[in-house]
Amino acid sequence: MLSPPLPAPNDPIAALATLLERSAGRFALHPPPREFRRFGDTEFVEAVRLSNGDPIPARLSLHFDVPALYRSRFCGEPAPRSSDDGARASAYLERLIREIGLVGTLFDRDRDVVQVSLAPGMARWFAPTQIAELLDSLGRHFHIPPRHATDVAMTVEPGHADRRTLAAWAQAGFNRIGYGVGSRPGGLAATGACLATELQTVVDDCRAAGFTNVRLELPYGVPGQQTDGFVAMVAAAVRACPDRIGLRDCAQPGEQSTPGPGHPDGLQRACMLLEAADILEIAGYVHVGLDVFAHATDALVHAQRHQRLHRDAMGYGPHGDTDLVGFGVAAISQIGGCHARNHLQLRDWEAAIDRGARAVHQGLQLDDDDRVRADVLQGLLCQGRIDVPSLEERHRIDFQVYFAGPLDVLTPLFDAGLLGWRDGGIRLGRIARLAARAVAAAFDSPPASAYASAIPMRAPG
Repeated sequence: MLSPPLPAPNDPIAALATLLERSAGRFALHPPPREFRRFGDTEFVEAVRLSNGDPIPARLSLHFDVPALYRSRFCGEPAPRSSDDGARASAYLERLIREIGLVGTLFDRDRDVVQVSLAPGMARWFAPTQIAELLDSLGRHFHIPPRHATDVAMTVEPGHADRRTLAAWAQAGFNRIGYGVGSRPGGLAATGACLATELQTVVDDCRAAGFTNVRLELPYGVPGQQTDGFVAMVAAAVRACPDRIGLRDCAQPGEQSTPGPGHPDGLQRACMLLEAADILEIAGYVHVGLDVFAHATDALVHAQRHQRLHRDAMGYGPHGDTDLVGFGVAAISQIGGCHARNHLQLRDWEAAIDRGARAVHQGLQLDDDDRVRADVLQGLLCQGRIDVPSLEERHRIDFQVYFAGPLDVLTPLFDAGLLGWRDGGIRLGRIARLAARAVAAAFDSPPASAYASAIPMRAPG
């Protein structure tokens, strides 16, 4: 049970703080990677074959990952550069291009690629000309529509966003860009007017370079951070008019954070998040889900309104249910009912590519229970609701029996008015949506043995 009991909704900060303290995990895919097991090339090839054979195969989203050492740290200082970074990047790039050939041959060429994305940190490790070579290689193995029809996304960090560099990235083919405010030497030393000028300059320069979508990533819950400082940061971001603003909770497990006297507690973080949400919504930004706010004209908002918003291992996307294909060390793929991940260790990934083999090492095939829970999480995190009648019809279950355990766990949220039944389904109130991970966690595990064996299955229709 969620105990102690949640405060009534007339104390939203206390209620949000309670939920934030119970939040954990990104909930980007279900089942999560911690449940992956040995999964080889045979299983991966079969998953692609079945996906190709669908009457209307899903479109493709391609993602490139990098070794952990080179990933952006949204909640702390970037990793120091090494003198041999250039040589390592060249060797990694050459293997990525070979992996594209090994994997790309599996997919039918009539499957459009609607999104290509680089892992945060990749733009700091590689030069634009190197990534342009990588993108060119995609066209030899995948069907890439014209640039205006494909989202090509990247993330840059402070110190790597001057006008010349941004223009080079746009020339390489990128049209969507994120800027990680917290990934700076010295942490969040830039504040006030200095930070406001920086954000405005970055957004203006991105627009001038030709990027059609600009996102700012703002950290909160950083050690030593005060509410008024974070609120000023959000206000400065709003004045810069990006298309999307992400609020990254740096006190969440797994986030890299800067050294300091300690993270703000749940009440402080709840104040930060709620005040930020107020500012953003007044300025015309819509809470898409979890930590993402987008301007009312953004593609994510349009997709959400038309029930096409989709969340995968890379986050939110406006293109509906796509197959995600990952390249690089530890990259994740989601193809049909299959989740797969490449070797976690760089040396193992390199060895697989060098012997001409695909690097898939772990994964799983979703079973019936996995599919039910994945559908629930999609509804919760993308639409802020669970469409119970549709779930029952699609999966032939009695929802309240199947999820008796999670519903019992969530009773305090219903009692507090944070969740409610409407039109036969469950809707999250504003506070619950801001901390939706706490709600998602209740549905993110198999049914307890006490009721798993008694789940009645209904006949179709």
